[in-house]
Amino acid sequence: MSVCAICGATQSEGARFCWSCGAPQQVGAAGPIDERKLATVLFVDLVGSTARAEREDPERVRAPQGRFFAAMAAEIEHRGGRVEKYAGDAVMAVFGAPAALEDHAERALHAALAMRERMHELFTGAVEALIGVATGEVVSGPAREGSSFVTGDSVNVGARLEQAAAPGSGSATTTARIGH
Repeated sequence: MSVCAICGATQSEGARFCWSCGAPQQVGAAGPIDERKLATVLFVDLVGSTARAEREDPERVRAPQGRFFAAMAAEIEHRGGRVEKYAGDAVMAVFGAPAALEDHAERALHAALAMRERMHELFTGAVEALIGVATGEVVSGPAREGSSFVTGDSVNVGARLEQAAAPGSGSATTTARIGH
């Protein structure tokens, strides 16, 4: 038995594709496969959390941050995305990798809109988030501990769009760039 390098599902010997995520399996080769894909990257980050962490007790900061992470992950996964990583008070997600989705950009935008609503439900305007969404070519490979499994300009653009977004009144602002 082997294990899928992308999702970790157990595979039968000689399987060419993962039964769970559909990723190509490298039969008889030394390492996992990296693939070029068109994907959509989404970043969501809490506004003002650094200042909040400086003035409040870490346990008081952690509780709302935990609710934020759980809610954002639920919206991402519900729409077919995958959480890439949590960094500080931000979440990075990808839609369309490792498994291709023909409507990945639309799914990411629907997730962003749902995140806005979820932020208002959770925090009634007391805490805001910024969201950036970018679609383009990435190289998708196996996850590595502490780092992303997708790389490419869309990752950088998504992060910059999130940083440039203006907080809305009680909800997040979503900025999107499709293509190059």
